[in-house]
Amino acid sequence: MTSYAALIGAGLITGTLIACLAARRRGLEAVRVLDASLVAALGGLIGARAVYVAAHWAYYGDHLRRALRPWDGGLAWHGALAGGLIALLAYCAIQRTSPKLMLDVLTPGIALLTVCAWLGCLLDGCACGLETWPGQGLLWALSLELPDLYGIWAPRVALQLLGAVWSGAVLIAIVVAGRRVCFSGFAFPLWLALYTTGSFGLGFLRAGEMLSIAGWRADRVADLALASIGTMALAVALFRAKRIDQTRR
Repeated sequence: MTSYAALIGAGLITGTLIACLAARRRGLEAVRVLDASLVAALGGLIGARAVYVAAHWAYYGDHLRRALRPWDGGLAWHGALAGGLIALLAYCAIQRTSPKLMLDVLTPGIALLTVCAWLGCLLDGCACGLETWPGQGLLWALSLELPDLYGIWAPRVALQLLGAVWSGAVLIAIVVAGRRVCFSGFAFPLWLALYTTGSFGLGFLRAGEMLSIAGWRADRVADLALASIGTMALAVALFRAKRIDQTRR
């Protein structure tokens, strides 16, 4: 098992435990939260692999069998987010459970999972940063001697470490905000807005080829779109909460 897979597994288990412990406080049954976590994890895995294969179809078009082997490596977090959300919303609809409440409970685990994913990439050499050299100022200061997926060591921007630090900061923000905000539907938009904004910025430091859209890497375009959606959803949630508060007064 790779370090990435091990850390992803640890993140899923720990995040699910945290969600189950928080379920009672939000009026949800721990069993339903556990089921929802498993459904979302499966949907996320399918989505992550599907998007990765689609983005690298030039290779997988001639190696279809490898496309069905996610354990060989190759997952796209944007696909994981989409697949996990679709699966979770379907589960909530079937079980007649509030998706907002469920997402509130699951969001800290999602934030923790992103920390684990970045650390896994640091150990396995995926999502590596740009190569650097002395004299590049800040880029050089942010660099470490790191390998890429092929095991080639070179001074690179420690992108995975930066991603883990940003993800950790977002996790802290989610936990702190969760203690002060009592209305539902707040945690996930906050995570989405903060995390994808950071991911968009870090994308400019990422090495490796990627499909482009109007001259931009496709992952940066996706990050920018998700950051906009998260910000708007957060603004709507805050506006609705304010109106409800004013009505109660």
